[in-house]
Amino acid sequence: MKSIFFLHLLVYFIACDDKIGTSHQPNGYKTPDTAIHTNPDRQEGPDDDITGCYLKIVGRDTAVLMLEQKGNMYAGKLLYDNFEKDGSRGIISGKEDKDILKLWYHYTSEGMRSVMEVYFKKENGRLLRGVGDMDVRTDTTYFISGINYSEKEAFNKVECNLIGWKLKF
Repeated sequence: MKSIFFLHLLVYFIACDDKIGTSHQPNGYKTPDTAIHTNPDRQEGPDDDITGCYLKIVGRDTAVLMLEQKGNMYAGKLLYDNFEKDGSRGIISGKEDKDILKLWYHYTSEGMRSVMEVYFKKENGRLLRGVGDMDVRTDTTYFISGINYSEKEAFNKVECNLIGWKLKF
């Protein structure tokens, strides 16, 4: 129910001003193309091409992910907008190993730049974020063991025009 309310709220804000977030882009700034790219020679199943936008809402916390797939390589943006906690925003890139996306999240939080290893498992058109034991070395956080994927960490695919304004950075 909260997800539906949030999506309606997003549509309302977008309808009020189609130019939200576009006037603050530096000259020459380009966002990754959010159109779905297909290769006519490649037979695609429901989980093959995951280019697009994904949303995860837990309480008042929101995570927004935009991915572009080229073969088994991925690039995009990730934003965590947390209620009463610091959020983060940055770019992601990496590759696919079987049904697991192994990505590096280069982000800024509280004015600090950091890097974190982020895994997503492709499942029924959704992405389940991996959670496990991690270690930190200098500014980089990486998995050391025990990666689990659960429904609580599911990112659901949504139309990019509903959430794309949040990724204008």
